[in-house]
Amino acid sequence: MSVLQNGYTVLRHDRKPNLLKRLSQKGDIAYYRQGSFSEEIIWQGRKFLFPSPKKSIQDGMWVFRSVIRDVKDYISKNDIHPKDRLPVNHWNRRLQNFQGKITATDVDHAYWRIAFLQGIISSKTYFKGLEIKDKSLRLAALANLASTKEYYIISEGQVTSKTIILKYDSLLHTLYNNIRFSCFEFMTEMAHMLNDNYICYKTDCIYYIDRPENREKVQQYLESKNMMWKQLYEPDMPIKEKPIGTNPQANS
Repeated sequence: MSVLQNGYTVLRHDRKPNLLKRLSQKGDIAYYRQGSFSEEIIWQGRKFLFPSPKKSIQDGMWVFRSVIRDVKDYISKNDIHPKDRLPVNHWNRRLQNFQGKITATDVDHAYWRIAFLQGIISSKTYFKGLEIKDKSLRLAALANLASTKEYYIISEGQVTSKTIILKYDSLLHTLYNNIRFSCFEFMTEMAHMLNDNYICYKTDCIYYIDRPENREKVQQYLESKNMMWKQLYEPDMPIKEKPIGTNPQANS
């Protein structure tokens, strides 16, 4: 079930009792959940956010509203087609126990920048978002596009024990996945470039045998895509959690 239609309203945490009182007076049904950064109430198609009293979170909650506004504007002007699915993590099986010197290139705020470069979020949202101290808020604002959440039903102004699943919008879900798969596409292309020197990638960080020519290949590729990065010269060998079925290299 999807009931969200009209966007977000951010209120101070101490205003939640007032909204519950209004719900009690009107006898309307609403929906409640407690998230990582805020409490949420959905009523009459609008989401009311009550940020955590922690100042850094309060200062960054605007990003949820800005992202959804930008995304809706983007969708109104563009056709959305799903990209090919790629794995979030991938290993070169031949080098999963490599003992030599490795390096890694980590892409800075990968999803956020991809959303900006593809025109999904505005330059204003992008640059202002980079100023948010808690970077997980940026990720949450994008992930929120595709999330299915369980809410408690509010009846007569009281939060009941009954729950309901509110589903994501399919277009928003596709758009968020396209951002993710664009990132993994970069990783896959670099894996092909590195060939037998490629070890693995994990989301937005690629690990490989430490040679100057390898670092140059990866850095030049990312710069050609207008992505930002940092080099990790002596990272620990990443842990392989489980086998990944999809393989970006035919010979890995």
